[in-house]
Amino acid sequence: MLVGITGNIGSGKSTLSKFISLRGYPVYSADDFGKEVLKKGGKAYPLVVKAFGSKILKNNGEIDTRKLGSIVFSDKKKLELLTSITHPLIKERILRVKEEFSGKLAFVEAAVMVEYGWTYLFDRVVLVFAYRGQRLLRAARRFGLKEALRRDSLQLPYSEKLKYSDFLICNTRDLLHLKEQVDYLLAELEGSCLG
Repeated sequence: MLVGITGNIGSGKSTLSKFISLRGYPVYSADDFGKEVLKKGGKAYPLVVKAFGSKILKNNGEIDTRKLGSIVFSDKKKLELLTSITHPLIKERILRVKEEFSGKLAFVEAAVMVEYGWTYLFDRVVLVFAYRGQRLLRAARRFGLKEALRRDSLQLPYSEKLKYSDFLICNTRDLLHLKEQVDYLLAELEGSCLG
């Protein structure tokens, strides 16, 4: 059974994923799949370099994902171009995980699965919720407030994401509370997987 983990920026998807991984379950990241296909030798590498030019390359020839990110997140058309190249490859990788773990529990963290219509790839969807102020504070530590606000504006509101979710995890308190919810979630999913 393939379970998708989603939520808006700073909601705690990665923390939830770490708790699940510590329990021994395979957890993958759509972002990591995206980075794989962008690496030199990856399937998307030549197409992305052709589309965006050598200005996105580091001295070692690898794609500078920060530079590429600043280009695509400031221009919707360029973001659409990048996703038209990378998303089919990421979806292909998600489907390989689903096939590999058929009959067992496996997880893929994918922040924008609802925005891009990927929920059909998953048997169950877990939505991680946190209040906007909490999320922006967490995300600002990593990206800076301006970037956190911009990325947040590109994501659907929770009211939309809830329509596609099977489970809601409220990450509004401490880590112990989050861990308790993970224990409950895994018990429910294990029951579904066996039954």
